[in-house]
Formats: sequence, structure tokens, C-alpha cells
Amino acid sequence: IETARGIRRVPLHRQLRDAGAKFAERAGWEVPMYFDRDTEDWPACPTLGRPPWSPSVAREVRAVAGAAGLLDQSMYAKLIVQGPDALRALNRVCGARMDVPSGTSVYTQFLNARGGIEADVVAVRLDDERFLVLSGHPSQIRDACWIRGHAERDWRFEVVDMTSAYSLLSLQGPESRNLLSTLTGDDLSNRAFPFGAAREIDLAHARVWALRRSYLGELGFELLVPAEFSAHVHEALMDSGASRDLAHVGMFAMNACRLEKGFRHFGHDMGEDDTPLEAGLGFAVDLRKPDLVGREALAAQAHGAFGRAPRDRLAAICIPSATEMEGPHLHHNEPVWKADRIVGHVTSGGWGYRLRKMVGIASLHHGDGVQDDWIQEGGFAVQVAGEMFPASLQFAPFYDPAASRMHG
Repeated sequence: IETARGIRRVPLHRQLRDAGAKFAERAGWEVPMYFDRDTEDWPACPTLGRPPWSPSVAREVRAVAGAAGLLDQSMYAKLIVQGPDALRALNRVCGARMDVPSGTSVYTQFLNARGGIEADVVAVRLDDERFLVLSGHPSQIRDACWIRGHAERDWRFEVVDMTSAYSLLSLQGPESRNLLSTLTGDDLSNRAFPFGAAREIDLAHARVWALRRSYLGELGFELLVPAEFSAHVHEALMDSGASRDLAHVGMFAMNACRLEKGFRHFGHDMGEDDTPLEAGLGFAVDLRKPDLVGREALAAQAHGAFGRAPRDRLAAICIPSATEMEGPHLHHNEPVWKADRIVGHVTSGGWGYRLRKMVGIASLHHGDGVQDDWIQEGGFAVQVAGEMFPASLQFAPFYDPAASRMHG
């Protein structure tokens, strides 16, 4: 048997392995999925029920909700877009307006001519002519090509792939600010460093870009650490976090947390044929930009017949009767019914360890528009393995809908 496994590793691969990381392959990367020092390898028997790593994921989620968790996302794409026309290039493909003050991060999507979503990214304005774009690890080449392919030939800018130059360490949880404050003299208070801010800070003798963002729904910081300082910064974080119950966190815990928050995942919940309005991300689009790719299609949808809501829309879904041990378990593509009609399907789902509920995201369809009053009527059920289970749906996330924990 020949394999390419183990060739593409994050800078902290050895440290994560020694901490008990169980790795899976994603776009060639060895990605830490969960942590367990007591077993040598992945369980041998697959299941559609409660996965055998659930106790490990539960411990990691408890750390994130009660103290702090450290997630290595170094495999994520990191693109520097720089030059006199960098702003014009990003403003053309990004739904959101990118002429923001330096030191600001923007959650946005790359769009196509149909108004569909080609990428789900965070863009940081580093200075007047330089931006950092963070995207998922499968999109490293694709996103750079999308930016270049929609620019005019005489625009002066370049896209530089810096993915391997930096680790991306995400420190999440209510103790994250206090923990970081022991390693830096920079002011991390909510007033000086609000949600969405991006700052270059001194951290354990390294110069690090810190972003105040979260994909897990808690107070958190995403840290871009130069590769050569990654081992030291990791040691400093773990040493300082030992008294604060800091734990390593894998992708399974991240996914469980983002489902509770209703955070979309590109490739599962939305893709090239879904618009931001259908994905519930209309807040991330500025239709006043005249040069925006897909503007006409989005404007037509936004001002549809009689102001009707989109006929397709994402919503949060929950099975109130489900238990962690017995299920039913949501995964992907389970049909959603209303009365005697299929009105959608689950795009992603799983157990929510903070809510103690089976949660997910569902794509709904209604000819008269998927509006809140139609959802509030109820009568929904989800079909799992041929059996029907009553389901609750809403546009707002089930966990911390006001985002007070993330913004605190």
C-alpha cells in the first residue's frame, strides 16, 4: 500500500501528536480531529450513531465553554493581497465593502455572476494597500485564482500565498483574554480590542497578528504566528494555560460548536449555487457597490416580486426528543417535512454538547418565500432512517442567539 499521508504537516504536528491528537487527511494536510491520549489510533468500526470519540469531544467543548481551548487551524489558506489596486480587486469579488479602517477584519463571501457563493472568508485590512484573506484549507489555490481572474489587466496588485509562513492558532473560551494578557503588554480589553478588530501584538517575545473572531461562539482570538516562533508561542500558551484548564481542541469540537451557533460551512451548508440571501448572510453584502460581481442577480433576488423572501433559505434545526446515546443522529441530507411534503433537507448536523441537543442546519424551500411566520407555524419533522421525528426550526441560532459570549 502506498500513501501520501504524513507529508503535509502543520508546524506543530509533533506537539499535537504528543498531546494525543488523532489526525485525518484534508487536502493533503494532517488535521487534528480530536485528542485522546488513551488510544493509539482511530476506532476501527464506523457507525452512524454516537461516535466512539464523543467523550473526548465533550471534554474539549467543556473546556471551550468553561475555560479555554486551543485549536490549530494552520492548514487554513492565508493570502496577502497587496498593491495600489488591492482594494479594487477585493471590492469586486467580496460581497461586503472592503474600504474599512486598517486593523479591521471583515466576514464576507466571494461571489459569482449568479450571486452564488464561491468562497467564505475573513479579510483583514492590514494597511492602505495590503489585505490578508483567510479561507478554508481546500481553497488555497482556488481563492487566489478567483481574485486574479476577476481583476482588470491593468490593475496593480499581487496575490501572495503565505499559507506555510504562519501558524494559525485559535484560542477560544471565557479565559482566553486573561490567558493572553499574561503573555503580552498590549491592551486586550473589550474597549481597546473589540470584536472584529485585528492588531499586531507582542506575544511571548513573538510578533503576532491577533484577530478578535470566533467560529465556536465564545470569546476568542485567532493568532497568526510566524512559523519559526510557533513552537515557542505554543509552549508559552500551554504553560500559562495550565492553571486555567486550557485544553487542546480538534476539528470535531469546532464543528459541534459551530452547529450550535448556526455558523455556515462552505461546501456543506452553502456553495456556488446558493446566494448570501439564501444562506442567511445578507448582512455581509453591500449592494451599493457598482462593480460587485453578481450584483444584478442579488439585487433582483433582494427586490423580488412583492418583496417576497427567497424561496430557499437556511435555518437552524433541532430534534427535541433526541438523546446523545440513542439519537436520532443528524449528519447530512436527512429530509425535512412540513405536513405531508418534503420542504428541505439537513445540510449538516450533530450533537450539541453545550446545549445537550441534536442540532443542525437545514435548507428549506417554500414557493411563497421562506419567512419567519411560515417557520413559526411549526409542523416540521425530520426523517432519519425512515422514521419521522418532530423538529424545531428557527432563523436564529439555538446557542447564545444574541452573541453576548462572543462579543463580551
